[in-house]
Amino acid sequence: MKYSTSNGKLNPYWVTGFCDAESSFQLVIHKNPKMRLRWSVRLVFSIHLSVKDIDVLYLVQKYFGGGNITIHKDNANFQVVSMRDLLKIIEHFNLYPLKTQKHSDFILFKKAYDLISNKEHLVNLKNLVNIRASMNKGLPERLLLEFPNTKPEIRPEPSFNKNVKLFDINSWIAGFVDGEGCFFVKVSKSKTHRLGLSVSLNFIVVQNIRDMELMEEIKLRFGCGSITINESSAVIRYAVTKLSDIQNIIIPFFEKYPLMGDKARNFEDFKKVSDLITKKSHLTPEGLNQVLTIKTNMNFNRK
Repeated sequence: MKYSTSNGKLNPYWVTGFCDAESSFQLVIHKNPKMRLRWSVRLVFSIHLSVKDIDVLYLVQKYFGGGNITIHKDNANFQVVSMRDLLKIIEHFNLYPLKTQKHSDFILFKKAYDLISNKEHLVNLKNLVNIRASMNKGLPERLLLEFPNTKPEIRPEPSFNKNVKLFDINSWIAGFVDGEGCFFVKVSKSKTHRLGLSVSLNFIVVQNIRDMELMEEIKLRFGCGSITINESSAVIRYAVTKLSDIQNIIIPFFEKYPLMGDKARNFEDFKKVSDLITKKSHLTPEGLNQVLTIKTNMNFNRK
């Protein structure tokens, strides 16, 4: 196991960071003529990844001690639906809170769990529908038509706890970057380079604009990089492009707080290119070819 605590288990803050990036909390409400109210409700906690990262899902499944993993073509899905196993999920996030807007969905998810545990869904759907209206993207059209008088539950605001120990925040960041981060080798045409191509390294984290405060905190933790906002797509982008920051801050950070799965392989390739740049090998035909070969097999191109 590559990223674990001394007792052989995943670091719980890494788990929360990774879930902040990749998980979802769902309250599913659908018609069921067999039920008294002719509706069924179901709670689902899930993580969807590329099948290349299925080993990470097995680690998460082992950590939570429940749930199932399924594979469909190039995708792998970890899903928890039983009330007993969902309680383990809830207990984890009570102790190690989510930092993104996902925390709001979790609080609503937990309220729904309590209502279902108390069998309220068997006699009254109103409160559950109100909760569902404030989760994720709100009520789908089919439920809006069925429940036109819905009053969405007040959505709680997440807060990035700045009092958490630095080590724990770093562990959370490593998990979050495992989901939302990217290590990118940029090769551009250049008239000032003898070989006609320049090589640079980019470390990027992308998130919805709603989590602006969180991204600013990540930038503060690293002490480098810049944040840009795309208003039209509501996306915020944190990027580190300065070579000295990449080599003196970003790379040492992820050597201390390792990534897992496919992202770890991209990071190792990222470091190889960094070494080539340090040695100025990228300025030679042989070294540049090495860089191009490494880049060709990174990220989405990796087999």
